[in-house]
Amino acid sequence: SLVCVVADVADLWALERGRLFPGRYHVLGGTLSALDGVGPERLTVGRLVERVAGPPPIAEVVLAMNATLEGQTTAHHV
Repeated sequence: SLVCVVADVADLWALERGRLFPGRYHVLGGTLSALDGVGPERLTVGRLVERVAGPPPIAEVVLAMNATLEGQTTAHHV
C-alpha cells in the first residue's frame, strides 16, 4: 500500500541497500530538465497515476527526489 517514487534505478538501489522503505518503488526514468530536453512526456508519470488509482489500493506515495532544481521541479510536477 506504499509506493516510493524515485528518478532512476540507482536511487532505488540506494534505498534498497539501506532497507529504508518497506513498500514498492516506481521509477520515473529521470527528472524534468528543460536544458537537457527532458519534458513530462519522457517520464512515467502516467503509469504512476494508473498504479495509484488501480488495484491494489495505494495508501501513500512518497516522493524521493534529489534536492536539486530538477529533482524539486519533478516532485512538484508529480
